Amino acid sequence: SFQTTQPASNPFQICVIRGIGGRITSHPAAPFRSAPSAKSADSFIPPNQAPTFANTVPRLMTRQRLLGLFLLLIAFTGCITIEENYTFKKDGSGTMEYVVDMSQIGEMMKAFEDMGDGKGKKGEGLGELDMKDEVAELKKVPGIKKVKVSDKDKFVQKVSFRFADINALNAALNVLMKDSTGAQHTFFTWEGNTLVRKSNGNARDIGMGMGKEDPSDTTDMTEFLASMKYKYSFTFAEPIASTGTAEGVEKESPDARTVKVNTDFSRIANDDKALDLRIELTR
Repeated sequence: SFQTTQPASNPFQICVIRGIGGRITSHPAAPFRSAPSAKSADSFIPPNQAPTFANTVPRLMTRQRLLGLFLLLIAFTGCITIEENYTFKKDGSGTMEYVVDMSQIGEMMKAFEDMGDGKGKKGEGLGELDMKDEVAELKKVPGIKKVKVSDKDKFVQKVSFRFADINALNAALNVLMKDSTGAQHTFFTWEGNTLVRKSNGNARDIGMGMGKEDPSDTTDMTEFLASMKYKYSFTFAEPIASTGTAEGVEKESPDARTVKVNTDFSRIANDDKALDLRIELTR
């Protein structure tokens, strides 16, 4: 006898992101449903229309093969790039933009949505990012204004706001970038002319959520995590004297007042200070 088995309850677990400011929802392809019993006259199916091995199993196998290809492509392209973009004025106020970019695999996700039964509501699909709760909470933070969200492309979502000072910025980041501890964290401080950034466990939580969770799983996720990027951009009113980052982190200075920092999630997974930095200004 021949038996078919359904895919895992959530075959897209590899693309479910935990710890991020917002939620990623994943929907597996619609399971195959067998035809109703022919015992009832109302549900009688003519023999020439009844499901057979020839017309059902290949369909399941095709879906499983596509799923395997989908996960393989993810391994080479990565699921996300996260960006934090800042501008600082002389008085300590400024702007922040938080970007979650999943566009590299957006087309693949759309293709798998099309494999469903077509009855889902518009916007319900793979890789859908929801940050509505965080945006609503940001608007209540003292010193935070002009909160905006750009989600024209559901695979790229941007949240931006203005902050009055470093305290307001830290409060806002505790809304956007909560970690598994749930503790309040001081992301930025000024030490004289030096802006100091110390990260919490948010990025590491994201990496762990994207990688293996089963301790018995011996799969090496290093290459996969290395394909996922985390980027900073800082622009100041004054020139930058120096920028200190963790070992192996890339940095560039497009101009005297701007510095950009780039790393990946494999470094973040191995170094809890990978996203820490110090930027000294010339005043």
